[in-house]
Amino acid sequence: MFPRQIKQLFIAALLLPAIASATPDKYVGTGSCSSSNCHGSVSPRKASNVLQNEYYTWLKHDKHSQAYTVLLKADAKRMASLMGLGEPSKEPLCLKCHATYVPSPEQRGAKYSVEDGVSCESCHGAAERWLETHAVAGVTHQQNLANGLADTASLDKRAQLCVSCHYGDSNKRVTHNLYGAGHPRLSFELDTYGVLEPKHWVVDEDYIKRKGPYVPLAAWFIGQETLAESAVATLLSPELSRNGTFPELSIFDCYSCHHSLADAQWKRRDYGGKPGRLSVNIASLVMLQHALAAIDRPLAEELGNLTATIQEQFQANGATEALQKTQELLKGSIRPMVMKMAADEKSSRAVMKELCLFGTAAVSPKYEVAEQIGMGIQAAMATSPILAKRHKASLDKLFATLAKPDAFNPEAFVKAAKTLSAELS
Repeated sequence: MFPRQIKQLFIAALLLPAIASATPDKYVGTGSCSSSNCHGSVSPRKASNVLQNEYYTWLKHDKHSQAYTVLLKADAKRMASLMGLGEPSKEPLCLKCHATYVPSPEQRGAKYSVEDGVSCESCHGAAERWLETHAVAGVTHQQNLANGLADTASLDKRAQLCVSCHYGDSNKRVTHNLYGAGHPRLSFELDTYGVLEPKHWVVDEDYIKRKGPYVPLAAWFIGQETLAESAVATLLSPELSRNGTFPELSIFDCYSCHHSLADAQWKRRDYGGKPGRLSVNIASLVMLQHALAAIDRPLAEELGNLTATIQEQFQANGATEALQKTQELLKGSIRPMVMKMAADEKSSRAVMKELCLFGTAAVSPKYEVAEQIGMGIQAAMATSPILAKRHKASLDKLFATLAKPDAFNPEAFVKAAKTLSAELS
């Protein structure tokens, strides 16, 4: 038999379990990926079509690798105690987002360890069947997907995976009770977090050939749209939007109730003309509305009208009709549009301009909104090397105002946004 035929038979044998397997795949653990010949090299390797230092990058620089150890600290134990829970490192409520949580012993391979935290298989899926095939020359990305590899190259699927922890879903959430016990505020933006956590991939010719191009602004739009869909689904779900007979307060904007009297925030904010009234936290819808104005203004206005109706009606009657229409608009019109977005300098600049205008519209914007505006502007700028070079200094000044949430000066942020906006005019 010729060597080429032997190779083809070998590949076919590796791919066979993708068809034959009827049991859930096992999680093999990071120890299966960590050798220097796989992904554990200390530095990138030039002779490979992947960096081969992905495990090292995750272990040394990515906060996901420390997600489990956070549960061992005094703050986590205090939170668990306040919640009436046991040891946080053993609580499913905590482990679902702080680890590669595999409750079934039958799905744990010999090297699996919950102590690995949010590890390779949290994002890439249980590796029992694709571990070998993904390293074999000639096996395509689609074949690896068929073998159980999670499709993180598709931005919409990547966003859904990330949002499931960084916002929550029907299986895991940070509730107001957990916030009240001390859990940090959740925040997320697909492009920024993916790049800075840090990224362990390079968009080169091989990446584009196998998985398609990566456009930062498209990633930002898809991330915001996915967050918006999740927020709308939460508001439509009685199980997620209520806590017994009371509303689940985590679905509302924190600053509806919480603001600093010492800092006299109330003197600078108008609270939409309704101080003290709960405001639904649908920031992703608002961000989409303003960014879409640069691309499809009628669609942005339609989304804006629905968003305003949701805010107005949610406490009175649940805003079910407006939420359902918003859900249809997101899935039927906005998602298809952003999924095929091929952003260029013109569209990136237009989005930057609209987000700057949004950032300067409020006299005293909230930190959470300012932060999202900044990350959106950054994603748009990263899409165009020309814009990145031209406006880097102004972007740096904008982000300097966001460096310390507890010391955020909204007036300084507005000033920086106005400077950048003037440059774009």
